[in-house]
Amino acid sequence: MELTADTFPVHALELAGQHPELRAIVDRWGVPAFWTRKPGLDALVKIILEQQISIAAADTIHRRLKASLGGMSARRLFDAGPEKLRTMGLTRQKSRYCHELGRAIVERRLSLGKLAKMSDAEATATLVEQPGIGPWTASIYVMSALGRIDVWPPGDLALRQGVAEILPGHPVDDLGDDGWRWHPRRAVAARLVWHHYRQIRTKPA
Repeated sequence: MELTADTFPVHALELAGQHPELRAIVDRWGVPAFWTRKPGLDALVKIILEQQISIAAADTIHRRLKASLGGMSARRLFDAGPEKLRTMGLTRQKSRYCHELGRAIVERRLSLGKLAKMSDAEATATLVEQPGIGPWTASIYVMSALGRIDVWPPGDLALRQGVAEILPGHPVDDLGDDGWRWHPRRAVAARLVWHHYRQIRTKPA
């Protein structure tokens, strides 16, 4: 099932009706705007760049990378090589990850287009075969670029903290990493928890 701008508010309100902690988010902050990413290499590279740094910092590096390459393509990433990619603001590790991602696509060992026809588990497993793409990166791509409805990014610090805040007194360590309480609409719940996490930190008390 695909999650879209039209279906997301419906699912969000239905899920909030089933779970008081999500209802409290919607009542306090409203339903968040739906955001997505265009499937493809550019989105996946951007998610890799977002690993362990702020969104703003990743945006800056992403723009510099695209400008320096003359546009995003697997061939350009591959031909640039890790050392040149480092001059564009990428760390040593992320330079290698992006170069190897370009290599896999150029050598036709990976087709991002085929991911759309795979199940959530198959698409995630295919992505994590690539260096530097772990379960978090793969899940973010499957959720945001493929629009899957029952995906939860494991290890996401904002989700962990957000879950702990909306379910105080509950043992939420595992829940913060799998979101199973909200299956089969975990991606909807994740968006609501992120919404809470951002709002509580940007709005005045």
